[in-house]
Amino acid sequence: MKKISVFLFLLLSICLWGCSAPAAEMNESAPSAPKEAVAPETEAPAAEASDDSQSLAPKEEEPITTTDGDYYSIATDMSSAVVENYAAQIKQQFLQHDWPAISEEIAYPITISGITYNNSTEFLAASKSFDSSLDEAFFEALEEEDCKEMFCSWQGIMLGETGQIWIGEVLNEENASQGLMITAVNDLLKNQGNLNPEN
Repeated sequence: MKKISVFLFLLLSICLWGCSAPAAEMNESAPSAPKEAVAPETEAPAAEASDDSQSLAPKEEEPITTTDGDYYSIATDMSSAVVENYAAQIKQQFLQHDWPAISEEIAYPITISGITYNNSTEFLAASKSFDSSLDEAFFEALEEEDCKEMFCSWQGIMLGETGQIWIGEVLNEENASQGLMITAVNDLLKNQGNLNPEN
C-alpha cells in the first residue's frame, strides 16, 4: 500500500511537473514574444515615414518657387519679377496716355486699330488724334490688371482681360534679345477712321 502511495505520488508529481513545464517555458519566452518584437518594428517605419514626409515638404515647396520665377518661361527667359515690373510700367504709361514713352516701347511694325505704324515717328504723329477716339473699355481693363501671373503663351504675355496689350521678348535678326517690348495693342480706339498718319 505504501508502495502504491509512493508510486501515485511520483506519478502525480511527474504529471504536474510535465504540465507546468510548458507554461513556465511559455512564461519565460513571453518577453521575446512576437508582439513585443513587432511593436518596435511597427513604430520604426512610422517614424521613418514621418521623417520622409517632413523631408518631402520642402521638395514640394521648391517647384512652386521655381515655377513662380519661371512663370513666363514659355514666352521669355526673363524672370517673373522682370516681366511683371515691365508690365506694370507699360500699364501706367497707357493709363497716363504717355504716347512718347509708349512709342519707345513698341516693336515695329505694329498694327493698331487697323493702321500699321512702321516707327515711333508715325505712331507719335497719329497719337495726336488718339484722345478723341480712345475706347474707355480698354483703360478699364488695364486698371483691373494687377500685372501678376498674367496669361502667357509662345506668342507673348497678355495684359488686360481680353488681351488689350501683349508684350514679349523681341529678338533681332541675329536672334539676340532686344528685351521686352509691346508686340500688340488691341481695341485702343473706338473710331478707326482718319487716324492714318498719311492722311
